[in-house]
Amino acid sequence: MATKSERFLAAFGAIERYLRTLTGMEKHTRFYKLVDRGAELSAGVRRYSDDLKEFADLRNAIVHERTDGRVLAEPNETAVREIEALQAALENPPRVIPRFARPVVAMSPLDRLASAAYVMLQHDFSQIPIRDDDGFVALLTANDIARWLGRCAPQYTLYLEETLIAEILACDCKPDTPGGMDYAFFAQDATIFAVLDAFRAREHSGLPLEAILITEHGDPREALLGIITIWDLPLIYASQG
Repeated sequence: MATKSERFLAAFGAIERYLRTLTGMEKHTRFYKLVDRGAELSAGVRRYSDDLKEFADLRNAIVHERTDGRVLAEPNETAVREIEALQAALENPPRVIPRFARPVVAMSPLDRLASAAYVMLQHDFSQIPIRDDDGFVALLTANDIARWLGRCAPQYTLYLEETLIAEILACDCKPDTPGGMDYAFFAQDATIFAVLDAFRAREHSGLPLEAILITEHGDPREALLGIITIWDLPLIYASQG
């Protein structure tokens, strides 16, 4: 049975080989530099860059300046399990599908606003994808409805049972910010790390992501396979340690 130090060094060696393959950097390149370059190329490496450098320091403490093959110290079981889990996460990163595969409730632009509000209430949704025969049209959010009500309520009597979702979309109620759309499309093989990067990158843009919509190839015309909202983020962070 392998010792803890043997397991640790095996996992560290596998990670180092992964980084060299990812970056294409030469064999003599220092590990810290591998990590820094890898973080520029991979959301997974970026997520764990600090942990990788800490493990490099521990690795040096285990084998520092020994040439006889013996180790100076044995890591504890927690450290071994953590680096083995990190190796697995980098080599086989978790994907959005099947993790977030779920039936996605979508509505048509020709559906009534009252129906959309009812669905949101019943399912505790804060957004609903709107689709027509050609595919995705827009992401209708509770904020969109609130802004539309604020603009239109003073002007005339509202009849939610008669108002079409298309009317809300035509009102262009999205805030005018440089952040872009409040949704993004990801392919089913995208990694959870890329999802975290996308939400993080938009946090300070003025228009954070409300949802990531998942299709087979990330094409809005394709069927929706799942959805990730900002409410899923705490569970994602918790699962990544």
